[in-house]
Amino acid sequence: MTLPDSYLLRALRMQPHQLLHEVGLLAPDVVLWKPAPTEWSAQECLTHLRDTERNVFRVRIERMVNEDNPALVLFDEEAHHAEHWTPDEPIQNILADFVADRGAEVALLEKADWSRPGIHPVRGPISLGWLANYTLGHAWEHLSQMMRARLAYDTRK
Repeated sequence: MTLPDSYLLRALRMQPHQLLHEVGLLAPDVVLWKPAPTEWSAQECLTHLRDTERNVFRVRIERMVNEDNPALVLFDEEAHHAEHWTPDEPIQNILADFVADRGAEVALLEKADWSRPGIHPVRGPISLGWLANYTLGHAWEHLSQMMRARLAYDTRK
């Protein structure tokens, strides 16, 4: 049995606070502003984070904790975004959903054997510990993307 990584768990717990802070810095006119036509707005980034926590990471963590070596399902983020994203959804609701799903993930990870395996549809065999680390990195990637969009808005000419 591989015990949970306490640093990684702490970082997973703190990310919602980092997102709350960043969202709090967004002026209303920045929320839907895009740095370029093909780039996401801060609201789209946050929606993507919420949707991947709910439909990908939480589901995969639950399956890897409760099933023996499950075959994990591929997630088509572009199709999901095109079908489900709406600019009218309040950003605070999106953030609340992310916080709830992340809390459920952390609760599962705190008691789990991090060596439990699963089969990723692209990467092949992975461990629960690898998935926890990837989940953290994915949120940092999009938090950074939101910050870059805000900075681009603030410095536009």
